[in-house]
Amino acid sequence: MKRLCTICARGGSKGVPNKNLRPIAGKPLLVHSIEHARASGLFERIAVSSDSADILALAQASGVDDVVERPADMATDTAAKVPAIRHALATVEARHGVTYDTQVDLDATSPLRIPDDIRGAVRLLEESGVASVITGAASHRSPYFNLVETAQDGSVGLAKTPPSDVVRRQDAPATYDMNASIYAWNAARFRADPRVFYPDTRLFEMPAERSLDIDSTLDFDIVEMLMRRAGALPSARRRFDLSGKVAAVTGGAGILGPHFVRGLAGQGAAVAVIDLDQGAVEALAEEVRGQTGARAIGVACDITDPASLRAAVERIEAELGPIDILHNNAATKGKSLEAFFAPIEDYDLAVWREIMSVNLDGMFLVAQEIGKRMVARRRGSIVQTASIYGMLGADQRIYDGSFYLGRQINTPPVYSASKAGVIGLTRHLAAAWGQANVRVNTLVPGGVESGQNETFSQKYSARVPLGRMANADEMVGALIYLASDEASYLTGQTLVVDGGLSVW
Repeated sequence: MKRLCTICARGGSKGVPNKNLRPIAGKPLLVHSIEHARASGLFERIAVSSDSADILALAQASGVDDVVERPADMATDTAAKVPAIRHALATVEARHGVTYDTQVDLDATSPLRIPDDIRGAVRLLEESGVASVITGAASHRSPYFNLVETAQDGSVGLAKTPPSDVVRRQDAPATYDMNASIYAWNAARFRADPRVFYPDTRLFEMPAERSLDIDSTLDFDIVEMLMRRAGALPSARRRFDLSGKVAAVTGGAGILGPHFVRGLAGQGAAVAVIDLDQGAVEALAEEVRGQTGARAIGVACDITDPASLRAAVERIEAELGPIDILHNNAATKGKSLEAFFAPIEDYDLAVWREIMSVNLDGMFLVAQEIGKRMVARRRGSIVQTASIYGMLGADQRIYDGSFYLGRQINTPPVYSASKAGVIGLTRHLAAAWGQANVRVNTLVPGGVESGQNETFSQKYSARVPLGRMANADEMVGALIYLASDEASYLTGQTLVVDGGLSVW
């Protein structure tokens, strides 16, 4: 199913001027609906339609896929909303050469809805095969018992006559208040005959506490109170929530990769585990699904091969949806540890190129393939893993008597050069893609315990203000921060997690 979400936000509100831009619970009213659409994970594109340049600018800054300038005749006080929705659908379809199966419109004045409400309405539409679905809450007044209407002569009577066999309000037919929150259409039916009600229109019920529609200053106060009571105002957990987002992690089956994958999934993201070994990535994805309940797939891919990489990304986006987060994390020690750890004076150029092909060339190719998609969608966060030795020279004194993977070790120059290149690449991409709302940052781990012998651990720890090496899980929080919307104004930066090593 190809699905489009539109959000129509007129600039000329009379009840509360500029209400779609007015902050509620710490962010502009419009942004809540944009975030609901994104968190639902349902839509190929999210479009905001408005006659207001300020609203369209806010929508772009919030990472919507399309902004649609609404014609003046569709933005008057008396204009109906359906023509504006039809115009937005037609504009996006023509702009991208696509025909959508499902059209959903979210009202910008309904900030209490949750992504599950959107998913439920769309599921009802698509599984029942009807023309449209609206949302509403059980009515407070029954038109059969205590809702009255006024006649021309001033007299009042019940709005509807109850069936002759109904004597109690609770036995009357169920009635609902439309809450103007979600409208879902079969797009073909809507194109041919754009309206809200059809003979087969269904209603998806939402609870009263999520059905308030903001139309006055008092409504703002009431809704913010309800959001505060429900814990919907920003909290540490909610700020870092990745629900509805899709993350891809290269090097996902390596030393740090599984920790990063579990961390992203634990925050609600759907995760694609990318590495060379098909068995390893599938096993990790299965483990993550069982532990977190998150959607996760394993994708075998050689990131140095553009064709393999393109196929992998296309599979991820077909199965999980558009990639919102890229953790560019893959690195290699090459085919031979002996060659990788060879002395500087004897270092083989072929080995140098083998390492660079993954650590830097592969890093660029992945950023290019996924980043261009993010740029086209005007949203995304890329986090690239470097190393403290991309910033500092390796202290050769710590390697005397130090062993790892059964052999004496060092930090070869190709490792330092490739990781320094990652930091430079990050800064370049951040500058190039910032206008498209794609953030690019570098995560720089210090030394992480991963099987080094005691001699190395002691010598390295002696150089660290915190007096120890890191645990792998201590890198995960930094990744979650950089990936999340909490870092929405952070790009081109290098976040160093090294226990203080770099302070002296």
